[in-house]
Amino acid sequence: MTDFLARARELDAADMLAPFRERFVIPDEHLVYLDGNSLGRLPRSTRERLHLAIEEWGGDLIRGWDRWITLSREVGDVLAGGVLEAEPGEVVLSDSTSVNLYKLAVAACAARPDRHVIVTDDDNFPSDRYIFQGLAEERGLDLRVVKTDIDLGISVEAVREALDEDVALVSLSHVAYRSGAVADMAAVTAAAHEVGALVLWDLSHSAGAVRVPLRSAGVDLAVGCTYKHLNAGPGAPAFLYVRADLQPELRQPIWGWFGQRDQFDMGAEYDPVASIDRFQVGTPPVLGAYAALEGARITAEAGIGAIAEKGRRSGRTRSR
Repeated sequence: MTDFLARARELDAADMLAPFRERFVIPDEHLVYLDGNSLGRLPRSTRERLHLAIEEWGGDLIRGWDRWITLSREVGDVLAGGVLEAEPGEVVLSDSTSVNLYKLAVAACAARPDRHVIVTDDDNFPSDRYIFQGLAEERGLDLRVVKTDIDLGISVEAVREALDEDVALVSLSHVAYRSGAVADMAAVTAAAHEVGALVLWDLSHSAGAVRVPLRSAGVDLAVGCTYKHLNAGPGAPAFLYVRADLQPELRQPIWGWFGQRDQFDMGAEYDPVASIDRFQVGTPPVLGAYAALEGARITAEAGIGAIAEKGRRSGRTRSR
């Protein structure tokens, strides 16, 4: 125990991220908090920004929408440039992770109308599996479930064995929610593309914790939450990613006015914009969006490379 404690103090002394501890609200200095994978701590800047946002609401009333209406894209661009490997205009804050998963899964399957199979794995997060079960039942599709090693995570070989020309969509979690195992995003995506399938990754346990190589891996679609490693608070809105070249092609199933071209013309017919905004639905949650913005900014400032390297040294994540 003495050697372990000495080693821990040595790592703390050399930790370049240590000053960020002061940027969070920590009322109990003796509490060792290891549940950031369920709810991240409150950044001090978020507390201040939410107080300011409430004052803006009280003072500006509807005039606040001059600033608020672009928040979803603003948060998305911070996530794209500082947390995920993506381009501005490929990520937007929207709805919950489960709703986003449904929207993108339906859009992907509709883009492959002659295919009838969705591939996921038996250790995927329960909500993801339930959504695919419901989608398969609703649309007359087959759900093909890959067996996963709980400790080692999903293997590329297992996914490859489940693929054929009838697969429309492959959807998996980048980081396993129970073990922390990291999937080989590039290899799985490439295998799915070999048979013409689209790939949808759940980044809920990876965004803000590990590198997420969306662009270099050729990922089509992704969703993720902001209340875990991105510290946006309980019930904070989620985000979605759609590769830029796919955006004009895909049409999500929930046609809302925040995805409408010339939104304030109040047109009678739905005509979605060609950009990432077509995957929005209704009015964004402004207070939650400000919290997500502050959480994304502090993560981007710390640097996902430095965060991932610290996690790697801890031995808490494993690649397969």
